[in-house]
Parts: sequence; C-alpha cells; structure tokens
Amino acid sequence: MLTPQELAAMRFAMSSPPQPCGEPGVYEEQVAQWVAEKSFFRDFVYRNARGKKKGDQLVDGIVLFGDVMFLIEVKAQIGAAKRDDWVRDRLGKAVSQVKKSQALLQEGQIPKLQNDFYGELDFDPKRYPNVFGIVVLAHQSDPYYAPDLVPELLTSAFPVHVFSLKDFELVSDRFDTAGDMISFLETRTDVSRMDRLLVQDEAQNLQRMIAHSRAVFAPHFVSDKPELLEKALLMFEWKATGKLALDKDWQYSLLIDDLIAHAHDFDPNLSWNENTTHESGLRVSTFLGWLTRDRRIKLGKLAYEHVELARDGKAYNFHHVHPSAKTSFVFFASSASRAERVAYLRFLVSYAMFKDGSNESLGVATEATGGGRSYDFVAIRGELSSEQIEVLKNMEDPFYTGLHPL
Repeated sequence: MLTPQELAAMRFAMSSPPQPCGEPGVYEEQVAQWVAEKSFFRDFVYRNARGKKKGDQLVDGIVLFGDVMFLIEVKAQIGAAKRDDWVRDRLGKAVSQVKKSQALLQEGQIPKLQNDFYGELDFDPKRYPNVFGIVVLAHQSDPYYAPDLVPELLTSAFPVHVFSLKDFELVSDRFDTAGDMISFLETRTDVSRMDRLLVQDEAQNLQRMIAHSRAVFAPHFVSDKPELLEKALLMFEWKATGKLALDKDWQYSLLIDDLIAHAHDFDPNLSWNENTTHESGLRVSTFLGWLTRDRRIKLGKLAYEHVELARDGKAYNFHHVHPSAKTSFVFFASSASRAERVAYLRFLVSYAMFKDGSNESLGVATEATGGGRSYDFVAIRGELSSEQIEVLKNMEDPFYTGLHPL
C-alpha cells in the first residue's frame, strides 16, 4: 500500500497529508477532508462550504460525484465530557447541520460552491438526487450504537452514517475509489436496517456486512448468472477485509489512478484540445472514478501489457464493457504520432459504443513503453446517429484481433 505521502505525490493536485496544529478540531476536519480525497480525488471535494450568509458554514466537506452528493460534518471532542452526554450534544448538532445543509442545497439556495483547485463553480441540485450524510466523530470511547443516543438518525430522509475518525480512515483505505466507496455506503445503508452497526467498531461492522451481503446483493442479481453473484460477494469480502490490497497485481491498478491524475493535463495548442475545458477533464475523471479497485487491477494490467507490446512498432488495443452501467472503455497504444493516435481513437470509441450498445464510451491513447508518457482522451456520451450506425455496420470489428494498421 502507498504511504500518505506517496499517495499525495501521485494524485493530481492532492493536498498534503495534514499535520497536527492550529485550533482544536481543525486538524480533525482536515484529516476527514483529506480522507475523502483518497477515494474521490481533490477535484470532487469542496472544503468548508459557505452558507447563505457571510460567515455561515454549511458543512465541513461536500463531495459531488456522478449523481451523488456527500455531506461531511466533523466533531472533535475537546475536554473530558462523559461519552453519552458529548455524543448526544455534538452528534445531535452534526445531524441537524447536515439535514439543514441538504435542504438549502437541494432547494437551490446555494447557487455556487468553492473548490480549492477550480475556484467557484455553479451548483445544480438537480444533478445530485442521491444524498449521503457522513458524520465523523473524533473521540476515544468504547463501541456504541449511535441511534440509542441520537434517535433522529433513524428518521432521516436520507442515510446519515456515523464513523469515528479512525474508522473513517479504515473504510477509505479498503474502499479507496469513488465506485467502491459509493457501493460500500449503499451496502452499509441496507445492512444498518438489519443489524446494529456500532461507532468505534468498524472492523466488526465490516464483518457484519459480509454476513448480510448475500441478502443485500441477491436482489440485484436476479437476472444474472449465479456465478456473477458469487464473484460480487467474494470481491466485497476481499475489499472489506483488506485482502484485495494484498493482491499480487494490485500495483497495476495505479495506472488507472494515474490516468485520472492526467485527465487534466491537456495542451491547448494541440488541435484536438481546442475546445477542452476543466469540465472535459472532470468527465474523464468521473468515468474512470467509477471503476472499482478490482476493475482497475484488471484494466491496469491489460494497459501495461499493451504499452509493452507496442514497443514492436505496431498498434494494439483492448476494450472493456460494463453492461449494467452501459459504459465502454477503450485503451489504445501505438508508436504513431499523437495526431494519428487520436484520430484512430475516435473511431475506436465510436465503434465500442456501437458494438456494446453503450450510452457512454471513453478511450485513452498513449505511446509504447519508453521515456515519458502522454495520454489523450476521447469521450462520447448519448446515442450515435443513425448515419454513424450505418457506417459502422459496414466496417470490420477493430477489436477482433486488437491489432491496427497504424
């Protein structure tokens, strides 16, 4: 596994790991914000979001990813108050703050949010119908069931998950992609209706989740082959226990993380980047962010093998389809010029959409293994025109052999 410093160095513009200092509670807020970056990258994290009035704050952190909004509130214990008294007071206030913030945001009363890299960006609440609240309590105690002390947790209109700070760090280590973290929180929401998940006991909560995972997952696999459900259950267990991080091929998954880091590196002087904006980079980052760690291992290894193959001067590709998400991913490696690679990549991405019946397709082109590394991205969303489909019908499948004429 990467150390925090190594992770910060490889991730695009990731903030440095926080160090204890400053006012009481500030360090704990910074740790929780940094932990959110581990799964979602800095692009999607909004720190200390401002409220309607000057000086007001909504919550300590907001994550906007895909169609999901996460509201993060952190409370740190200062002093020696009794556990139950402190939790009732601070957790109660945190839940109230999260609910109030959700209402203000969803009602459109907060039109802009401040991202510490991109600056002030427009906020459209219609894009985020799915909401999770995350309350992080930085304190030491024995395990306890939060709804016993703050019953409002059970009546919230959207799920509010409560973690200790160390347990929030634990789950971010084991579910360290956006796709994994969202799936984890959805599963945790379902299991919380079946079992008592305790604060300060997340390692055992994960075991409880594993025990209930078949009941949670099975309804989503009714029309699939039985082996797909078994594979999903096994993979969840590997992630929840940390076993996946020990996979011998784990390091290959970092190639996908590296693609996300380079999604923002575009040269405006190149003709195919003329209309590229930060929103284009975010589209690429979002597409790749949905790839779970196990998929990143598989695709990262294939990508590495293809840039190695391309050292022979030929061009190679592979493509991957995610049927349930209706997305296609294309990787193309060639020693041809960047302009030639991009032109051919456009065709590959279109063909992948046609072949797979996808609603969205992303392609990445790069050169053979050697000094330096450049990535070019092509993304298509929506439906192909009837004219495009007719043309593609009459073309040879470029993914049949994986070899190309470039």
